Amino acid sequence: MTLGNLKGEATSFLNKYKSENPAAYAAAEQAVGGLLILDGFIGIDNPLGGKKRPGIFGSLTGVVVGVVFMLAPTFFGNVTGINKLTATTNATIVSVGQPQVSQTRNSNGTTSTSSSCSATAKYTVNGKTYTQQSSMSSSGMCGFTVGATIPINYDPANPGNWGSDIKTVKTIFKVFFWAGLAVVVSSIVTFLIRLASIIFGWKLLKNGRALAKTLPPGTDLSGTIKQIEHEFKTSLFGFGGGTPTAPAATPPVVPAPPAP
Repeated sequence: MTLGNLKGEATSFLNKYKSENPAAYAAAEQAVGGLLILDGFIGIDNPLGGKKRPGIFGSLTGVVVGVVFMLAPTFFGNVTGINKLTATTNATIVSVGQPQVSQTRNSNGTTSTSSSCSATAKYTVNGKTYTQQSSMSSSGMCGFTVGATIPINYDPANPGNWGSDIKTVKTIFKVFFWAGLAVVVSSIVTFLIRLASIIFGWKLLKNGRALAKTLPPGTDLSGTIKQIEHEFKTSLFGFGGGTPTAPAATPPVVPAPPAP
């Protein structure tokens, strides 16, 4: 839900109480304002469906996660040395190592198995012949055949470091970067919407409290506020299912004027 829709729904809901009495309107402003503040901080829509949208704190978490995704390719590339494998040549496979099997437990409880291999290749750079094991292992190397000629990437400053299929790895890195950027942008937009929701809710809450102070001493709005909160959550966030009709909150308890 966008900020415009949120404010529009809230304003439309509150307008139904303006024609009643100041006490009902004061209760409605406090109820709606409090809920908008709560929703802005933690997100309360669809609370029973298990798909609650993030509040302002959740959006900040999204920014952090997105930044991690954006920086992960650079970090991994520097740690593994992939970013330095910029030169290319052809090499002959001398040997292929035994597959290293790893198991990963999935979120659904099942276990998936993958294997990776290292390989030793022979190649020539600037007139010097190198017979070196790959600086990394991958599942693709398990399919290498001894004696086959393959294109490799190597480090010009240290030709003994080489790897294969670097283009695919860098493509995966790009996917991580752009996915992280998308998460950052969407999280920032969400943060701004939640912040505006909190500010708008605080204004309503403040106005409702100010109006409540003008009511006769002893006016009890607590029961009305709770009922309006429930109806607003049903109207805007879908609490309890169904589409509510016009609100029908219990009138506030206003003390009777003293007898003459």
